[in-house]
Amino acid sequence: MISALIGFVIITISVMAQMAIVRYLPLLNGSADLVLVVLSAWALHERSEGVWIWALIAGILTGFISAMPFYVPLISYLVIVWVASLLRSRVWQSPILAMFVTVFIGTLFFHLLTIFALQFLQQISIGWQESLNLVTIPSLVLNLLLTLPFYVVLTDLAGWFYPAEVE
Repeated sequence: MISALIGFVIITISVMAQMAIVRYLPLLNGSADLVLVVLSAWALHERSEGVWIWALIAGILTGFISAMPFYVPLISYLVIVWVASLLRSRVWQSPILAMFVTVFIGTLFFHLLTIFALQFLQQISIGWQESLNLVTIPSLVLNLLLTLPFYVVLTDLAGWFYPAEVE
């Protein structure tokens, strides 16, 4: 229960910072996805709980606030948490590498799903090459730049909320 409350507060702050600050700091036409980076960092922590609830909350909040189709952030954030949980169980000796891989895969999946949803389901003509060069790759660079600082901060935060058990 406490993890859901902590998650709601952190995700709400992340969504507000994403919409109020981060989206106004673009690189070409791409911007960083703070919520994606926060979810990836929290999902990779071994003692974190309620990550699926965090992804649902983040997807719902981002879906209502942003102009993209509602289901795109919801599906994307759930997939990101799934990838992070897979990597956490397989790449347990190098969590920073798992964080970079999760953010890389998550950003590509999020943007490809967005392009697909806008182009085929919403009937908006978007060039694949143009959207990849001007939006996806700059967003990927910004997300990867945010990866290390947010991993450190959220690992410390998770250590406060879920202290290590002493045997």
